Amino acid sequence: MRKLNILRSLAGFALCVISVSGCEGLLDEHPKKIDATTAVYDAESAEAVINSIYYQLHRQPAFGRYLSVLPEALADYAYGRGNYNTSYETGLTSGAITFSEDSWAVLYRAIRFANEILVEMPNATMSASDLSRLTAETRFLRAFSYSYLVKYYGAVPFFNEDNMDDFNKVRTSEDEMWEWIVDEAAYAAENLPAVASEAGRPTKYAASMLKAEAEMYLERWADAATSLETIISSRKYSLIELSTSDDFEKLYGSTVNNTSEEIFYIKYNQDVTATFEWMFLCKPNPVYPTGALGIYTDYVKNNFISSWDTNDFRYQWSLYKQTENGTLNGITKTGMICLKYRDYNNGTSAANDWPVYRYADVLLYYAEALCHRDGKPSAEAMEYLNMTRRRAYGLDPTQSQGIDYNISEYSTEDAFMELLLKERGYETIFEGKRYCDLKRCGKLASAAVAAGKIASEGAVGVAAYWWPIPTSEFNYNTSLDPEKDQNPGY
Repeated sequence: MRKLNILRSLAGFALCVISVSGCEGLLDEHPKKIDATTAVYDAESAEAVINSIYYQLHRQPAFGRYLSVLPEALADYAYGRGNYNTSYETGLTSGAITFSEDSWAVLYRAIRFANEILVEMPNATMSASDLSRLTAETRFLRAFSYSYLVKYYGAVPFFNEDNMDDFNKVRTSEDEMWEWIVDEAAYAAENLPAVASEAGRPTKYAASMLKAEAEMYLERWADAATSLETIISSRKYSLIELSTSDDFEKLYGSTVNNTSEEIFYIKYNQDVTATFEWMFLCKPNPVYPTGALGIYTDYVKNNFISSWDTNDFRYQWSLYKQTENGTLNGITKTGMICLKYRDYNNGTSAANDWPVYRYADVLLYYAEALCHRDGKPSAEAMEYLNMTRRRAYGLDPTQSQGIDYNISEYSTEDAFMELLLKERGYETIFEGKRYCDLKRCGKLASAAVAAGKIASEGAVGVAAYWWPIPTSEFNYNTSLDPEKDQNPGY
């Protein structure tokens, strides 16, 4: 069945976006004031204009490709090719730097649309409840966009509805940004509905997840645990159970929508497609006969992959051995490509959604937050970790099983976190999360060494940790110095 959601209006809304953004080129985008006045007259028009934000997040420089695929090149289990052939020593390639400039542009464009909408919306004719809901949605999307800027670029210029006319801003620190995101997400959680009006719009639980993630970056573990408890105790979400690895189609397939595990996804369908799947594939593969092969892995040379139990359904579903002659076979005879996202209908594009927050993320984040909050792992924390493991073997996630990890064997904080990061790596492979997890936990270098991707931790340079601030930003923003304010290594 065709997915029906917020995407129905996005294709037509492109004309509205053009009228708002004028003739600005993508690389010329920076956090500046909208040239044309955004039309917000009532709740219906406000909701339509909010779609301009989603339109930016769907685009190729955002989650359509770059924000989905580029982080994978810096994960310990993956290797980039061509423009994605990043280095732990020198960071992004010149082509990837261009991609990252485009990602910066669309995220800031989403933010300035949100700022303009927040200025206009109080003057529109709508009920107090509609104003509260739509304001919360806009503030969530703005904070969500900032969260990805902070994850990849660190300190960034901050613009909201009160200061957006001042184009020249210094970089606001990561901690200050995460504190602001906590506050924005808290407002959104209080004012968003428990059930989205359309698939793809955020709920109070999506906002709680964003809040928890920001609190984890701030190492406010007790607060993060409380935010995650809100989602778990709602009982609105559950892990999709499996009988075979093919049942993952129920979670990642191109036609599935609003599963019991979906908290906040970037939505795509047959009319609004993405190209991230295309970048994970090459010929031959079971999905379609070609692919760009931006990212791949190796089941012999990469220790993270070679040590993974092949009975795990996540392994069977997500990875495909290239045994026939093809693009990857010419690079390595033991290569594997990502088959996590499978759309057999759309050629070089795909209708699969991008899973930003799902229930498995909640369970594993909660286990981490509990461990750090208490200074040691607990049976409760291990239970949440084991839930995702059981599901991966086709077992009931809510019942103890013979494959469970035993807390007595992982009794220290360090041992438990090593286990949790391994399991979260298996669970979220090719979801653009591993690189950020390893950075946040201070494990980027050690994980790359353990995987056999580099010989020593000293081979990881400062450029591996951040993407460069775009040259265009220095051209527009006179408060930034291109030497002093550029990220290290660029």
